[in-house]
Amino acid sequence: MTWDAVIVGAGPAGSVTALLLARAGASVLLLDRARFPRDKPCSEYLSPATTTILERLGDGVLPEVERAAHAKLYGMKVVAPSGVAMVGRFRSGPRPYSFALPRTVFDTVLVNAAARAGADVRQGVTVEDLTWDRGSVAGVVARTGNGQRGTCNGRVVIGADGLHSVIARRLGLIRTSPPRRVAFSAHVGDVAGVDAIGELHVRRNGYVGLGPIGGGMTTVALVVPVAAVRARERDFRGEFFAELDRFPGLAGRFDPRRVERGVLATGPFAQWSRMAAVPGALLVGDAADFFDPFTGQGIHAALRGAELAAECLISKSGLRSYARARRREFAGKWLLERLIAVGVGSPALTNRVVGRLAQRPELADLVVSATGNLVPARRVLGPRVLARLLW
Repeated sequence: MTWDAVIVGAGPAGSVTALLLARAGASVLLLDRARFPRDKPCSEYLSPATTTILERLGDGVLPEVERAAHAKLYGMKVVAPSGVAMVGRFRSGPRPYSFALPRTVFDTVLVNAAARAGADVRQGVTVEDLTWDRGSVAGVVARTGNGQRGTCNGRVVIGADGLHSVIARRLGLIRTSPPRRVAFSAHVGDVAGVDAIGELHVRRNGYVGLGPIGGGMTTVALVVPVAAVRARERDFRGEFFAELDRFPGLAGRFDPRRVERGVLATGPFAQWSRMAAVPGALLVGDAADFFDPFTGQGIHAALRGAELAAECLISKSGLRSYARARRREFAGKWLLERLIAVGVGSPALTNRVVGRLAQRPELADLVVSATGNLVPARRVLGPRVLARLLW
């Protein structure tokens, strides 16, 4: 059998692409090496604009997310190395908040929705390689949990298999750049001082993100340079809470006995694919681009990228049109994300910008709303706004 689409990876990008294509009548095979529900290191934050996409998906997806144990975040707080803090709130849109919930729940909601739409979902299947026909990708070579190998043929292969995408690697498309960072994250219960605002605490050579995810749980992520991990300067996993206590705004807020999910690691970040589409294949989600988790763009980019991929395939406008659509949609966000991630590596610059935002709440709201995809990134990237961030 030749499928209309073989999708590798059943996370948000893959599941939503599968749902939309299957709903349009395509035959879709969705493969994932994991079995759901499965956990994943992530900020587990759905930026406010993500809610609109979930609503567009229909089939009860948004109500199911709302019924699950979740938290709502109404803005973000950033604490600079100097200790100065700014708070920005989401000020646009019908729902001025974001959802946050465990990936074990969120991803399972989307996988089940893809299956209901008619996608053939196969879990516990590891994709190892691509097959080719006259210079075009023609399918994948996959291995099941019992070790059996087989070929799955598809008119298009969609790589939605995350930061360490097998599809992107086999296509030879991966590119990297500094700053390269790694994240260690855990679920911790009853963290002192957590409310309906996400927190980002910045120090030299790293930062920590906090976000409630419902049920008294908080996702806590420690992000450090990959060079520090490779040099084995410290045991970031084993000394996770000691590392957190190095941040003045976090010291004493955690009870290590309340760890509900142990420390998971992911990275290095600052990775993207040279092209998002080649003959017979395209990439969505983190497989296509993931720079840094500071702005929490990942899940929104995965879902919106899935919509763009499905639109191009359903309309038969061609794979090149998908690459163009991605540039139109994400170019400003990519630039804003990269500027912020690079700036966080400079304590002096972080102190200066956070200090300006602390004095100018309307500007802080604008920046936070842009990172939440509620307003266009170009609103922040204009010369007058950039000048106000520095002077």
